[in-house]
Amino acid sequence: MRRVYQEKTTLVTACLLASTIAAAPAAAQERVEVGSAASVAGDVTLDNDQLRRPVDVERGRRIAWGDLIRTKKNSQMQILLLDRSNFGIGQRSRVRIDRYVYNPNEGRSLIGSLIKGALRFFSGSEEGENTAEVSTPAGRIGIRGTAVDMLVGEKAEDIAEDEDFVGSVRSDDDEATFVVLRGPGPGALSGLTPGLAEVTGADVTVILDEPGLAAYIPRKGAAPIGPFRISNSGLARVQDQISPRWARSFGDGGIPDEVLIGTAAAGILGVLLGTRGDGDDGDQTSSDNSNNTATGRSDRTCEDANGNRIPCPPIR
Repeated sequence: MRRVYQEKTTLVTACLLASTIAAAPAAAQERVEVGSAASVAGDVTLDNDQLRRPVDVERGRRIAWGDLIRTKKNSQMQILLLDRSNFGIGQRSRVRIDRYVYNPNEGRSLIGSLIKGALRFFSGSEEGENTAEVSTPAGRIGIRGTAVDMLVGEKAEDIAEDEDFVGSVRSDDDEATFVVLRGPGPGALSGLTPGLAEVTGADVTVILDEPGLAAYIPRKGAAPIGPFRISNSGLARVQDQISPRWARSFGDGGIPDEVLIGTAAAGILGVLLGTRGDGDDGDQTSSDNSNNTATGRSDRTCEDANGNRIPCPPIR
């Protein structure tokens, strides 16, 4: 009798264990919502591991961890996150939010991926510790407050290599990453948190801490080139990838004052909320100063993987 009882006990235990294992994937697949589609223009789709095929995104759709957003030509989307941060996704882009944790009393932690295309990030709540990191095929961008534009792919390569500071460099048109700090400056009226962007590639970090500064990672395994002050024409081309159509989706033909940002090119957005670089036209190249920097400063700011200050990598 004892042997029969033991066999029955073992069988029940095995059944319970099997049911627990079977239930685990379902629990792991539970959607963790992070925000919603605040505006959608053109052809935008969403895909994730739970869908059999991509679905069209409409305004108001909830966005969760692991959702992959794709936009086609002349298409844009804005994702409003729970802490009022937002992603402006440009045309022909692929963006995924990998992890997002928000506590109104403690702050926000965001990890995302820009696989291809164009992405504009606006910081939201100033309460608590707020961090954001966006990975690209060539590196990663750490964001503290502020507003940042990021491009990945062929357009990033084209725009960067037309900048005098960058010039001709060996790039990969699937991995090339171009980053511009858009604002705000110390005198900004936008309500955005003054901050900075840390652009890292090959264990070297370039810090962008003034509106209009940019950095370029030409390929995976290459160190960032920069910081340098982007030209008016370059900034206009970045805006074209984010797309004016995205701005018009707010209504009344433009971006509202609360999200306007400081930049070095007043003619593009029509207003300067931050500080300008040297020179009236906002264009400044390495030939404009004796220290071969595009920021008017005597040194460029770079760090190695251990946080030690090192000479910035040469332009190649």
